[in-house]
Amino acid sequence: MSLSVTRENFDEWMVPVYVPAPFIPVRGEGSRLWDQQGKEYIDFAGGIAVNALGHAHPALREALNEQANRFWHTGSGDTEAP
Repeated sequence: MSLSVTRENFDEWMVPVYVPAPFIPVRGEGSRLWDQQGKEYIDFAGGIAVNALGHAHPALREALNEQANRFWHTGSGDTEAP
């Protein structure tokens, strides 16, 4: 994604079900987010249906990387090994 993307780009195509933050986060770590200009924010919202580990937690990144190296997605009718 280009860093030249603006909130208006999203607003043009996304269904307005909630009011988005006035910035676009490009990086997260723990409870903090950074925008395209490098400004730091504390993420009090955490997002919708997210985990409780925060952004970019090392244990979660390791687990996701391990899973991605096996396969990323199967159909809902498949049984997957943990």
